[in-house]
Amino acid sequence: MAEPIIKLVDIRKSYRMGDITQHVLQGVSLSIYPGEYVCIMGPSGCGKSTLLNVLGCLDQPTSGDYFLGGQNVAHLDDDNLSAARNRNLGFIFQSYNLIQQLSVIENIAVPMYYGGAKDADMIEVATRLAKQVGLEHRLYHKPTELSGGQQQRVAIARALSNNPLMILADEATGNLDSKSGQEILEIFDDLNRIGKTLVFVTHDERMIERCTRLIRLRDGVIERDEPAAMASRLEKAA
Repeated sequence: MAEPIIKLVDIRKSYRMGDITQHVLQGVSLSIYPGEYVCIMGPSGCGKSTLLNVLGCLDQPTSGDYFLGGQNVAHLDDDNLSAARNRNLGFIFQSYNLIQQLSVIENIAVPMYYGGAKDADMIEVATRLAKQVGLEHRLYHKPTELSGGQQQRVAIARALSNNPLMILADEATGNLDSKSGQEILEIFDDLNRIGKTLVFVTHDERMIERCTRLIRLRDGVIERDEPAAMASRLEKAA
């Protein structure tokens, strides 16, 4: 079996608020392998967002180990954590997080810029990715000139620009109408078919039918972790 892209070992995350300590993640262990399409779901307050922040190297765990591409990134300093994040991970957010002053092609190229890529390479890759998500006719438009679905396509292309080990998506269809959301989900399906590893945090129950693995969190621990087809059958039976 291939080595896991990520491996979490007894990850715990707590926040101190005055005299009160809130324990959000309480011993999460899991591995994600190349080519998986993983959906993380659970009720509000279960720890989904905190887990996504840890997976995305946006926050560090209180304790435990996080191996990303074979490197333990759980306790890196900010600079090295940022470098690991830019090198290994692509992000897609509910609110798109595009830079309003930049064009489509410039937004797509942002991770490559911070990775030190050459201008010619950035233009070539960004143009190819814009075409891949159906935006080759919008290269020099600003985000305010795009629909929500088009902005999310830019965000997908940006997430792919450094050819990351894994793509993380946080409620990627949450701000879209049903038609645009369906089109975005079809892009993700296509990416997984060509071998991209995807991890979604979402409330969108449509994802159960699309992903290959479903992880359900409750009270900061993994309640269920199973193949999505099995999970779908169980949910329908219930």
